[in-house]
Amino acid sequence: MKEPENPSPATAHAAARRTHATRPRRRLLTALMVTGVVAVLLAGALWHGGIPPSRLYVRLLRPLLNACVAIGVGLALGLLIENASLTAKIGRLALPLLKFGHLKEPSAVAFTTAFFSAISASAILMNAHKDETITREELTISALILTFPAFFAHLPSMFFIITPLVGVLGVYYLAILLGADILRTLGYLLYARWRLPAYQPRIPQPAAARPDWRQVLKDTGKKFLTRLYNILVITIPVFVAVFLAQEGGLFDWLKDHLARGLAGIALPVEALSILLFALAAETTGGFAAAGALLTAGTLSPGVVLFTLILGTIISSPMRAIRHQLPFYLGIYTPALGLRLMILSQTFRALSLMPFLLLVYWWGM
Repeated sequence: MKEPENPSPATAHAAARRTHATRPRRRLLTALMVTGVVAVLLAGALWHGGIPPSRLYVRLLRPLLNACVAIGVGLALGLLIENASLTAKIGRLALPLLKFGHLKEPSAVAFTTAFFSAISASAILMNAHKDETITREELTISALILTFPAFFAHLPSMFFIITPLVGVLGVYYLAILLGADILRTLGYLLYARWRLPAYQPRIPQPAAARPDWRQVLKDTGKKFLTRLYNILVITIPVFVAVFLAQEGGLFDWLKDHLARGLAGIALPVEALSILLFALAAETTGGFAAAGALLTAGTLSPGVVLFTLILGTIISSPMRAIRHQLPFYLGIYTPALGLRLMILSQTFRALSLMPFLLLVYWWGM
């Protein structure tokens, strides 16, 4: 039997050109299909769901536009850092983390970057994984570790929102969140040290050549549109789906069922109101209710602190679905993003449980 002949270089080149030419068409077709589905859903929400156009703009279109801009800026920053070969230089800031956890430079860069942009940090990790610089397991561990610098990124705003409402109790609450974050991060690093092979970080030489920024911008532009498309084609439909679920009453239904379950907890009725406000009005509602009850002397500080931590554990998954799910599924792959969100919320609850028990024994 005659063996198949290897294709000539000209044939292979022509096949590659045809494949390259069909990619924009497929992307355009996918974008049109996604746009059509989203348009049909929004039209149904306007005409049959009774959602006024002004509410659609305020609750969906404006936040979605802000999210797309934030994703675009974060992705561009991540690609610039990668293409300018700044990963090793920035990674020096996290060398102890990198050495102890057997993590490579992209993981350390993402950790450092997450102090000012969680989206950029996630983009750095996903870009490194696509370029086969880090494994999927290291990507998972590093993505979970990003919650530690992200806490510090939000700490100033949380401090100035919480402490005016509940006073020094807010400092205790934030200290507990920090303790839980440290506990989780140590657990992630120990697991990484056990699972990942030993890695010696490459320390950049002080006399490194300056990057050619013209070439850096050119390389960034090539990758930017493709990866932004891959992110937004998932993020936008998920964002719209979460909005429609909220408008359709799914989250209200969940809150009602959670409220019925909380009725059996041995807490004062006033403390249950803190939990319900935390579920109904995000974190600020729970702290506002806690502040009012503390001022009136209705509840002791120990009960209030216990209730605030419990409210954080219960309400965090719902807030994650509302605010983080589109980003997780968009920046990472849908399967990986969903897995990361579930792992993050699970470990967050587990790390807060010891502090919850300590407060219970101390102040209940």
